[in-house]
Amino acid sequence: MDNWAYLIARYFINLTIIIGVAITQIDSVDIPLIILTLIFVINTQFRYFQIRDRFVPNFISILVDFLLGYFTYTNYGGIILPYFLIGIIDSFFLLKGASKYILVSLGTGIFLYAGLDLAFEVLFSYIVAIIFLAFISSIIVREQKSKLKVEDLYNELRKSEDELIKANEELKAYADSIKELYVLKERNRISREIHDSVGHSLSTIIIQLGAIEKIAKENGQAASQMAANLRDFTRKGLEEIRKALKELKPKEFKEYETILSLENLIKDFSKLTGIDVKLTFTKSKWNLDEKSSLVLYRAVQEFLSNSAKHGKATKINIYIHYDDELIVTLKDNGIGTDEIKPGMGLTSLAERIKEIGGSLSYESKRNNGFFMRIVLKSGGLYE
Repeated sequence: MDNWAYLIARYFINLTIIIGVAITQIDSVDIPLIILTLIFVINTQFRYFQIRDRFVPNFISILVDFLLGYFTYTNYGGIILPYFLIGIIDSFFLLKGASKYILVSLGTGIFLYAGLDLAFEVLFSYIVAIIFLAFISSIIVREQKSKLKVEDLYNELRKSEDELIKANEELKAYADSIKELYVLKERNRISREIHDSVGHSLSTIIIQLGAIEKIAKENGQAASQMAANLRDFTRKGLEEIRKALKELKPKEFKEYETILSLENLIKDFSKLTGIDVKLTFTKSKWNLDEKSSLVLYRAVQEFLSNSAKHGKATKINIYIHYDDELIVTLKDNGIGTDEIKPGMGLTSLAERIKEIGGSLSYESKRNNGFFMRIVLKSGGLYE
C-alpha cells in the first residue's frame, strides 16, 4: 500500500536537492555534479519502484544514498540535510527489524562527519530534525502496518463468511434433496407393503369364497348366492384398494428412479471406502430413458472408483441440474494431476455418452482434485 504523504515527501526532497544543485550551477556548469545528482535521484526512485520489497538491495541502495550525499556535499557544498533525508525515511518504510535502526545510525554518523565544518547550532538543529523525522516515520510505519493487518483480518473474515454462506447453501440443498428422497422412498415402501400384504390376503379370500360357492351349491341356493355376493363385494374392495394404492404411489417416482439408484450406489461406496459423498439435485426433474439412466449410473460409478483408486480423495460432490439439458457435475478433493491420460474406463464412458447424443469433459490440476462434467440432451429423456 502506498502512503501518499510519504511519496510527496520523497518528491519534495528530490526537488529540493535539484534546486540546490541548480543554484550552485548558476555561474558555471559542473558536469560531474549534475551526473551525481541524477544518479542520486535515479537511485532513490529505482529503490522505491523496483526493489522496495527486497531487503539486501534496499539496504545497499540506502547506504549508497548516504555515501553519495557525503561525497556531493564535501566536494560541491549545497544544503546537507536533503542528501540524507530520503535515506533515513526509506530506512523506516522499506526495511524491517533492527536493520533500519542500524542504517539510520550509520547515516546519521556519516551526516555528522560531513557537517563538521558547520556551526554547532546549525548542526544541532539538523540532528533534532533528523530525530524528529525518524520518530514520525516510525509512528507512520507502525500505523500503516496496523491498518494492513486490520485489512487482512477483514478480508479473511469476509472470505470465511462467504465460505460459510456457500457451505450453508450446499447443506440446505443437500438436506432438501435427502428429505425429498426419504419421503418418496417411504411412500413407495408403504405402497409396496400394502400391496404385498393386503392384496395377498384379499386374493386368498376371493379364492376361498369361490370354493365356498361351489360347496354351497350342493347344500342350498341361498348359501350359494350369499357367497357369490360376498365374492363380488370382496373383488370390488380389492379394486378400490388397488386404485388407492395407485394414487398413493407418487407419480414423480419414475423421475427419481435414476437418482435413487445413484443414492444406493453412493451409500454402498461410502460404506466400503469411508469417502464422504454428497449428492444434490434441482427440484425440477425428468425421467431418463433406460439407456441414458444406465450411462449416467456407469459414469458416476467410474468417477467414484477413480477418485478412490487414483485420486486418493476424501470428499466428493455430485450435482445434477435439470434444465433444457441434463448437466451432471462431479468434483473430488483428490491429489489431481497436470496431465490426464484417459484409460479404458474414461474412453469407454466418453463413447457411451456420445452414442446417446451427450458430451463429456473433464479437467484436473495437481493438488486440486478432478472435475467431470456430463451433458445429456433432451433426446435421452421422457418428456
